[in-house]
This record gives sequence, C-alpha cells and structure tokens, in this order.
Amino acid sequence: MALLDLPGSRYEAGKVLELLDEPAVGRRFALTGEDLQAVHDWVRESGIRWGIDSAHRARFGVPATFEHTWRFGLERLLLGYALPGAGERLFGDILPHDEVEGSLGEILGRFAAFAEAAIALNEMPVARTVPQWSRALREMLGQFFDAEESGEEEIAGVRAAISAFEAQAAAGGFAGEIPLEVVKTALRSRLEIPGRAFLSGGVTFCAMVPMRSLPFEVVCLLGMNDTAFPRMRRPHGFDLMANDFRRGDRSRRDDDRYLFLESLISARRCFYISYTGRHIRDDSVMPPSVLVSELMDYLAQNYAAPHGGDIRAHVQTRHPLQPFSTRYFTGDSRLFSYSRTLCEAAGRAAKGVALQPFIARPLPEPESEWRVVELESLIRFLRNPARYFLRERLGIRLEEGEDELDGREPLVLSGLEDYALKQRLLGVRMRGTPLASALPLARAGGLLPHAQVGAAAFERTADKVEDFAQGLLAACPRHTLEPIAFALQLAGMELRGMLSGVSPEGLLGHRLAECKAKDLLDAWVRHLVLNVLRPESVTLVTRWLLEDKALEFRPLPEPHLALTELLKLYWSGLQRPLHFPPESACAYMKKDRAMDAARKEWISNRNRGEDADPYYRLAFRGVDPLDGEFETLSQTVFGPLLAAMEEGRPA
Repeated sequence: MALLDLPGSRYEAGKVLELLDEPAVGRRFALTGEDLQAVHDWVRESGIRWGIDSAHRARFGVPATFEHTWRFGLERLLLGYALPGAGERLFGDILPHDEVEGSLGEILGRFAAFAEAAIALNEMPVARTVPQWSRALREMLGQFFDAEESGEEEIAGVRAAISAFEAQAAAGGFAGEIPLEVVKTALRSRLEIPGRAFLSGGVTFCAMVPMRSLPFEVVCLLGMNDTAFPRMRRPHGFDLMANDFRRGDRSRRDDDRYLFLESLISARRCFYISYTGRHIRDDSVMPPSVLVSELMDYLAQNYAAPHGGDIRAHVQTRHPLQPFSTRYFTGDSRLFSYSRTLCEAAGRAAKGVALQPFIARPLPEPESEWRVVELESLIRFLRNPARYFLRERLGIRLEEGEDELDGREPLVLSGLEDYALKQRLLGVRMRGTPLASALPLARAGGLLPHAQVGAAAFERTADKVEDFAQGLLAACPRHTLEPIAFALQLAGMELRGMLSGVSPEGLLGHRLAECKAKDLLDAWVRHLVLNVLRPESVTLVTRWLLEDKALEFRPLPEPHLALTELLKLYWSGLQRPLHFPPESACAYMKKDRAMDAARKEWISNRNRGEDADPYYRLAFRGVDPLDGEFETLSQTVFGPLLAAMEEGRPA
C-alpha cells in the first residue's frame, strides 16, 4: 500500500526510502542492508528532501525551486561519479557529489533504478478502468517485489486481492473509470489493513467527540491530568462575547464534563483512566482531572471495597516510576510484567547489585604492530580515548543513529550546516575567489534555504568567513615548506606521519570554529613533533587560529619528554579506557584544578555534557571517571600544554 500512496504525494525522502526497508523490494533492486546505509547517506548528503522536481513542487502551491528535490540529488550523485568536481566546479549549474567512486558506482546505479521506478509511479493516470488498474497493479508487483519462499504467501495474498477486486467489478457489470483512491480503499479492505476511520477495527484510538460514544466493552481515557481535562480554551482577543457570558452560551468546560459522562456510560465491562500522579523530577503529587476526583469521591460515598474499607484503594493502582521495579514481580495481580530482561534487572536491584564496570581489568597488551602510531591516530586518541579504545581495539561502534531523513527543505541553517558552509566558503576564499561568486556554488550544494532567506544566511556566514580569512591571510607566510615526513622512535614506539603547514616562521594551523579542547590537543601534538624534529631554519613556534581565539605555543626545551608521555598514555589506552574526557580535563586545569569546573563540563544540564557521549556512557558504566586518575591525566596532558600556550584575540 505504501507504493500506491506515492502517486500524488510529496515524495518525501524518508517515505520513499522506507520502501527499500521491505526485504522483497531490496532484493528486487539488489540492495543489501549495507548498501542501504550508503544510500541513506547519499540522500542526506546530496540534499534530497522532497519533491520530484521543480514542476512537481509547484503543484503543492510552493515556489518551483529545484534544490532539495529528487532530480536535484540524483543529478549530483550521478554526475559526481562521472565527473568529480572537488566541491568547487559546476557542470551546467550542477555541483557533483564526489563521495561515490569505484565499486560504489554499482550500488548507485541500482539505487537510481529504484528511484526512477518510484518517480514513474507519479505519472500514473488519474482514472482507469478496473481491468486497467488490475494489470497495472500486477506489473507493479513484478517491478518492485522479489519474494522468497517465506514471502510468497504475502505476495499471493495481494494478487488474490487484486483478482477479487477485478472479479467483483466484472460481476457487477461495472466498466467505468475509477480513481486511485477507490482502488486503495478496495484493496485495503481485502488485505485487512485498517485505515484511519472511526471504528475501523481492532483498537480504536480517537479524540473525545460528542455524540460518538457508542457502547464498547472497554473504554480507556489517557492523560487525564488536572491541566489537561477539562480542556482550557483561551478566547481570542477580538472575542468580546467571551467577556459577557450569558445563560445559554456554549461552555467548553461543560462540554468536556458531558463527554466524560458519555464515556463512562459507554463502557460495558471496564472503564480505565490513567494520569501522571507523580512529578518525574521531584516526586511531588500531581492531581488528576477534577472530573476524576469527583468520580472517586462519588464511589467513596456510595460503594465499599469487597472486604470493607475505602473503595478508592481497591479501584486505584499506583504504578512505580521505573519498569524494572521489584513491585512488578512480586505476584501482585494488579502489577505485572512479561519482560524477562526487566525481571532480571529487578532481581539485581533487590539484591543491591551495583552496575558492573565495562572493563574490570586491563586487556592484554596488543600486538607489536600497534607500536607503530600514525600522527593522526594519536590526535584522534587524545580527543576521546574511550571512543578510540572501543572502536579500534574492540571493534565496537556506538555512533548514535542518524536522524530520520528530513522531509522539508531547510528554513534556517542548523549548527552543523552552518559549519559545513563556513568550511566550504573558507576553502573558496583561500583560493583567491571572491565569496560573492560562491553563492551559486552553495545553492548547487544544497547548503542554503531557498530564495532570499538563503541569500541572507549566505551573506551572514560570508561576512564571518571574510573576517576570518583576512586574519588567516595576514598570518600566512610567503613561503611554506613541503610536508615533512617523519618517523620518531620514542618509548619503544614509532610515531610517524606528515607534518604540514610548516614555514620558516613556524607551524600554522586553523579551524573556523570556536576553540575547544580538541583544538588545543591537535595543535599541541603537532607542536611537540615540530620541536622534536627541529627543521633547519624553522622557528619552533606554532600558531593556531580559531574563530574566537589565536593560540601560540612557545619553543620547548625538552619536547620529547612530553611526547613520550602521550605515547605512553596511548599504549595504556589500548588496554583500558582512560579517565580522560578532554573538555572536562581542560576546564579542570584552566580553573586551577577546580573539580566543580570539570563536572560542569562533564554533566549534561541545559547544554550537552561529555557524559552524553555513548562511548563514555559504556566505557565508564558504573564508575565515576572524574577521580584521582582523571586529575593525574589532566595534569600530565594539559599541564605542559597550558604552560607553553599563550592566548590572544584573532586578528
């Protein structure tokens, strides 16, 4: 049915790709689970949001813009495979997406075939005869589905529903044309797929509407809190009649009281009411709706419990906050659970079993090839030692799932989108191209909102980039050396890589963003390598330009000692997660070893803290990483770093 919902729809990226989640569709187009991950990345990165093309978008009453449509993204992907543009060359107003190369081209071809087939569905005639619809539906099944033995029964059921639909029309002698909506309704009823209509079968979810309260065995009212029901309706400012209420005027609150009574009368066997009775943060009492309180008072005045006592304790069930509470597994008929996992958790909680650390003791030392360390690997390790340990040593990847594909064009730039635009524009500006000429490039890359909103966002970002570029160009030396290849033997390990950005004036690096601990670590490691290598006729100074700061590291008398300590930490970090969250460590050292400053960076409050990182959550499960080891590592890494660093304002 999802296929039949496409014609006439917005063709939102997520809705179209959901079709490929069906195994039979994926097999038809030879796209595996790993292929689908690449496809999702391509769709997101190429800027596909919704709409087939500009003409299709115009049918929905919006401007006929080409950006963020399926044609826009597919052309970028296909052209990127044929003619890579390095993110700076337009071919016929199309900016190639260069991330598809080699064997990925075969996956792209299969995905393009699926996309074209899905797009072609939108060209289906508005109305057809029943035989014509039946023939088209059977062709659609063959085009999109490749059922294995386990799925043949489902496909056979669909074919049977199509045949029954055709036979019914023939038996009635109907030869006219019908629209697609009629076809979908007929097939849905035969496939027993409930629609959204009231009383459509199964459990009916609906709003409380007057005169609709038919008898039911069970009636459930959810969310009956004091502030939710009766519903509060604030009158419009221009509604002067609301200030002069008279007898006979409609009262919305009285309507809701009547709705509650209707619902109560409609229940034949069970009338279920739920509300949040305790505040999730401070456990304070939260009252139910006044109607629920009145019902409970009425029951208390007129009824008693089966064995005497207050009826309210008999009809009211108070649920624990957590689903793993031991109360769910004590045999109480009113509190129960079918979850084996929660039962085990409740048993551990009852015994007072503390959460076990992820790593109880260090792993054995890795093989000798791990003693050869790339420069970028060392920097990546220091940025997040727990992530490096889990990913590189244990092969565990915990990246949080990508957000659902957005089905709307961007209206404003998000933080990541603004950062990507800044980096793109800075690259253009440093090549000597005026930023004003980069507007078509940014639009072709799908980086901007549409029309004047996008132009205004581009202008604001371009101003920031221009200011930063001016300072960077002023700091750039006239002559830069070729990248220096090195292989350093320290602490029984070999650190190797390429040191770029070196000139007779020293080393220069930059990042167009606000300063973070990872920037300090990046610059510090490269500064140590520079001072160990001591290139001839090169000043042993490192300058690192950021959006809000300019950092400078002075020459070091014994840089190999600090670099050796970092390599020792790297080797230890391959055996267990080090208690070294860098943002917290940097704040700790900058604030004269104030643990409060470290915890402010570590704990998520209004802003996301380092404790929200999934790698830290797993690696430090059941332990507090801000301990004595944290203090020692913070001093080891950031002590000499901050001592050699000077901060200034960007030029």
